This record gives sequence, C-alpha cells and structure tokens, in this order.
Amino acid sequence: MNLIKKATYAAEKVYKQNQLPNMNPDNYRCDILLLNILCNEDIYLDSRAFKKDLCGMLILDEDEKTLVYNSNQSQTRRNFTIGHELGHYFLHREKKSQFRDRTKDILDNTINEFEMQANAFASQLLLPNFFLYNLIGNGYHFYQIYRQTQISKQALYWRLVNYLIDIHKLEKLLAEKIVKEFQDFSIASMKNLVHHKWSPIYALILNNTHPIRTGIEFARDSRGEIIGIKSMKFVT
Repeated sequence: MNLIKKATYAAEKVYKQNQLPNMNPDNYRCDILLLNILCNEDIYLDSRAFKKDLCGMLILDEDEKTLVYNSNQSQTRRNFTIGHELGHYFLHREKKSQFRDRTKDILDNTINEFEMQANAFASQLLLPNFFLYNLIGNGYHFYQIYRQTQISKQALYWRLVNYLIDIHKLEKLLAEKIVKEFQDFSIASMKNLVHHKWSPIYALILNNTHPIRTGIEFARDSRGEIIGIKSMKFVT
C-alpha cells in the first residue's frame, strides 16, 4: 500500500470510529467531527495568533497532547490545519513528538512524505466517502458542499480530484478537468445560466445513465469570470 493510500484508509477508519449517530449529509459539518475526535483522543485544542506562515502545531508529551492552530486563519483553513495535525497524530506519533507546520507544508505540491500523508489524511477526514457521495447524490453543487461541510475550496477541489482518481480510476488530468467543470457549472448555476446537475461529475459519481449535456463553453470577461454561455451542444 502506498503512502497516500495508507493515509486515506487511516482517515476513513478514524471517521468510522468517531462518527456521530445523528450526523447525515444534510447536516454534516467537518468541524463537529473534528471536535469529537479531539475529545475522544483527549487532545487539548488551543489557538495562537501566529505569524501568517505558521499554520499549526502538535505537541505530544507524557502529561498532555496539545494541538494549536493559527487564530488568524479563516474557519475553513483552521479545519484543514486541525485535520492535518490529526494526520500527524494518527500516522506519525511513534516517530516524532512535535510537529510545526507552515504554509509550505500544507501546500498540495509539498514533497515531504509526512506532510503529503497528513494532507491526504486531512482531505479524506474532512469529507469522508459516505458524505461526499451523498452530497453529490442530493444534488449539491461545489459551493453548496463547501458551505455545508466547512472545508476550504482548495481542500474540496483536491478531495474531489482524489475521489475520482481513487474510486473511478481516472487519470489525474481528467479528474482535474471534471472538477474544474463542476466549479464552472456551479458558478453558472448560481447565475441562472445552466443547471449545475448538467455537470458530468454527477453522471460519473452516481453512474447515471440519463442523457447529460456536455460541450458547453462559457463566455468569460477579462478576469476570466463566467458571464454567459458562448456555445452549447447536446450529447446523449
């Protein structure tokens, strides 16, 4: 099993051990799950107004387990930081007792194996497979999922990409293309240009056999923002 698979499997296991019985896709929030895990593991949660570059710390000693996040971060960024530090706790605590994570450690292009695993763990933990599948099944678009679950847009983007790679065996470039289209359809839907469920991601994840609309090209302004539909063709 490779390092990333090991991290995502560990995250799913932690989720199943700490899931709340009354939590369902319509009320799921990752911050509630994170607090339950911290409580069950007896990890003290603290915050500090660190300089912007320092995201969080995990300190483990004989007397106490402490997780500290940067209070200057947004709520969604804090959630990812906490998930990242929990990744170190569940995956790496036998190898190190202190972790200090900066922005470069939590970027998707990090090459440090511990940080890559902690990122994969956090992404999986914040949005477990069950909730991701059911949110898509309930017709949520990208930004509805983002608001509902309280995970960052960047974390959601990569969570969806990795889901398509792991579950549907897509190549990374194709998975990214489909998720970017999902974002575009979601924006266009909020502007009443198209229905977001025309996005191919629904048919792919839900194995929907109904005709789907593809080949939509959006008109964009000078900043790249969607302002209309440039062309449309229907494929069955």
